[in-house]
Amino acid sequence: MTGTIDLLPLKLIAVAVAALAVSASSNAAVAAEHKCDPVTDPGWSVVPEREVLSQSDGPPYQSGTEWFVDRITTVLPFCHYFNSIGVYSMRSYSLDPVVTRERVAICRQNGSDSVAVAPYRGPCPPR
Repeated sequence: MTGTIDLLPLKLIAVAVAALAVSASSNAAVAAEHKCDPVTDPGWSVVPEREVLSQSDGPPYQSGTEWFVDRITTVLPFCHYFNSIGVYSMRSYSLDPVVTRERVAICRQNGSDSVAVAPYRGPCPPR
């Protein structure tokens, strides 16, 4: 061996990082609530991510002819930094958790019957 380095493993890591970056950019609208610090060093890129920490549904309630639950979700925004060969930077960090509450329909009126709204699979009206 003449001291050459096999770059194939490094290229595979770079491809995996690029795939992760494309996946993260498809969720850019979801991650719009946080901004990562810009990359200032050449060859480095940032991958914003959101990790769901918890999700819980409150008790069902009726509003008009429909049934709802209030869903509370806690996510932890991350900012991951990688270089061009896939090395993870220790400068990566997380931000404060973000708690959101949304009203989710679980049953709706369909003629004289109440039917489940996907993905809810329980009885309608809920008991």
